[in-house]
Amino acid sequence: MILVPSIIGGALLGTRYKVFCLVPIATTGITAIAAFNFLHQAPLSSTVLTGILLTVGLQVGYLIGVTVRWVLLPARGVAGPAPPLHAAAPDVVTSATAG
Repeated sequence: MILVPSIIGGALLGTRYKVFCLVPIATTGITAIAAFNFLHQAPLSSTVLTGILLTVGLQVGYLIGVTVRWVLLPARGVAGPAPPLHAAAPDVVTSATAG
């Protein structure tokens, strides 16, 4: 039951954010799962399995979202990420005149 929402959430994160967003999202989700299972006195194995499914679902969804962002959207003519704001400027050599 947790797998489908985590895949959808990971896909949404993959279309907008970098991979570093998965760590705080997964940590928050696992904490919420652990608190919920503690309140309902669920076995530890259930809590661990649900946390693993959440994390794997987020990662699979993230890969799907990145695939959509980098493969399908440019093929449709939708603009991708902006190029860097600054290009490498050529080195300017100044010669000092002896005087």
